[in-house]
Amino acid sequence: MVTPRLQKIFDPASIGQMRLKNRIVMPPMGTDYAEKEGAVTQKMLDYYEARARGGVGLIIVEGSAPSLKCTTPYQASLGDDRFMPGWQKLTSIAHRYNARIAIQLMHSTLENWDGKVVQVAPSPLVVPTRIMGILVGPPHELTVAEIEERVKWFAVAARRAKEAGFDGVEVHGAHQYLVAAFLSSATNQRKDKYGGSIENKARFLVEIIQAIRSEAGADFPVWVRFNAQEWGVENGVTIEETRQLVPLAVEAGAQAIHVSGYGAGSYITTAPIADTPGFLVPLAAEVKKLTTVPVIAVGRLDLELGEKVLQEGKADLIAIGRRLIADPDLPNKVAEGRLDESIPCIGCMECIERLAFEERGRGVTCVVNPTVGREKAYQIKLAEKAKRVVVVGGGPAGMQAAIVAARRGHQVTLLEKDSKLGGQLNIAAVPPLKADIFHLINYLASQVKKAGVQVELTAEATAEAVIRRKPDAVVVATGSVAILPDIPGINRPNVVKAQDVLLGKVKTGQHVVIIGGGMVGCETGHYLAEQGKTVTIVEILKRMANDMFPMVRRRLMDRLRAKKVTLLTNATCQEIKEHNVIVTTAEGKNETISADTVIVAVGYKAHASLYKALEGKVPELYCIGNASEPRRILQAVDEGYRTGLRL
Repeated sequence: MVTPRLQKIFDPASIGQMRLKNRIVMPPMGTDYAEKEGAVTQKMLDYYEARARGGVGLIIVEGSAPSLKCTTPYQASLGDDRFMPGWQKLTSIAHRYNARIAIQLMHSTLENWDGKVVQVAPSPLVVPTRIMGILVGPPHELTVAEIEERVKWFAVAARRAKEAGFDGVEVHGAHQYLVAAFLSSATNQRKDKYGGSIENKARFLVEIIQAIRSEAGADFPVWVRFNAQEWGVENGVTIEETRQLVPLAVEAGAQAIHVSGYGAGSYITTAPIADTPGFLVPLAAEVKKLTTVPVIAVGRLDLELGEKVLQEGKADLIAIGRRLIADPDLPNKVAEGRLDESIPCIGCMECIERLAFEERGRGVTCVVNPTVGREKAYQIKLAEKAKRVVVVGGGPAGMQAAIVAARRGHQVTLLEKDSKLGGQLNIAAVPPLKADIFHLINYLASQVKKAGVQVELTAEATAEAVIRRKPDAVVVATGSVAILPDIPGINRPNVVKAQDVLLGKVKTGQHVVIIGGGMVGCETGHYLAEQGKTVTIVEILKRMANDMFPMVRRRLMDRLRAKKVTLLTNATCQEIKEHNVIVTTAEGKNETISADTVIVAVGYKAHASLYKALEGKVPELYCIGNASEPRRILQAVDEGYRTGLRL
């Protein structure tokens, strides 16, 4: 039964003639799961089937190219009839679960001109632009004839979408792609009918909507997603311009408005409010005042906040994106009163960062949900023979391995040396903006209990103690230990480890020097700067937080600078003294820095002594997570899951 306070989000709704069973929308999110040329793959089918089965009302398939000429590698495409069978399979799957399915038509601004990649735009402005992870230079200014050709691309693609069984199309006019570039004076400085006034800047969008209605039929739902505001962008879109744009789009035939926003340097605003759930809702509320067509709100929403937005009349539909990557069954779980069983999104942004900045075609991944993109391969099935399994270590790798093994029917015992589960997640959750990791700890711990795993806390597992349990298999997930660099004075009493600071085991003085400017060092510096400490971070490399992806790194760097944290790169700590440290700067000069406390954050090394002691002494032995090699949460959770499947 639906929780009473979440009634409205499960009410039916409509976009034009499309009827939705609830108001939960899965917004378009890139996956890179398509074939290199743009065709649908089995991985795509499995991914979207999981979300349709999970209870979402409307799926808007990721931004798909309207023409082969603007299809980038591994981007889904509606640019050719040969792709139709795959799209027809996808829409049939969604309809099997009574989900409606639409597709977003997106021109990234990149085109293939006789084998050469060219960026096109309304104006040839030298504006650094993030386009699907690529930074490009001055674009080609589209002629009127070329604009008209691209309008036709959208129209023909929409007709294909209808023939493939889609219930509607969304025109991507947001972020910093081609349609959005026409809507913003920051990128559109044309003097012809496509530039200048709001009406002229909107002409490309209006013509696309009108052409779609002409090609696909007036009864085929079409709507638009656009930036209601651009932050930190000179001459960017303002809310006043949006008030003029909305009536133009609706009059052209848009049957809904999907309200997004844009910030300089990223398609998600980098302003501090971007860390706030619902940060784009005020924009949706403004748009809601301007029109009677349904308004879709987006921006770090969950179902409970979405319900509040609906109850307050600020939107009609709620787009929930990354939370549906983390848990495709979220709508069904909430509808059945099982919200506490949902896999929590921790807002780490790795799903976006890895897609944009790793090798193209690897596809989207999720830190908390290792089954993303492997929905069928990672199905949990009962083992042919039940085993006695001992898992040593209650961090993310150990807990995930224990959960999957127990669900497969094994008798699992989990040994943890500390008084609580979580391992290094308990450290990772402490810095500012990281508290969502506590939700992951609680979720994994609850699933360990629900799976029937026998947990023994404060259990120091020696090789002899493990062997006495006569296990059929042992999983060593004992984590890692901090590295102490060979620096004179490293053993002084004023020298502490970053993990001990974050765990509250030690107190620091007012003046702090952190040796090591990777993610851990910088996050520890942020944590202390928030407390009013004077912080200096010393990093041997030329770049702080070099082990972080660009978007979250920029967010952290902005906050460190705002807190006046001193950042020394290309610098080496020469000696630690009682009240200061001596550092060789990038210029080669020795500098003495006052320090009440020196924090070491130069990395971790695997803690695998138990694994080595057990080699050859138990029938099956696995070493996973940081005990194998210090890495990130994503690798720990995935390795734990895969190990559980192997047992």
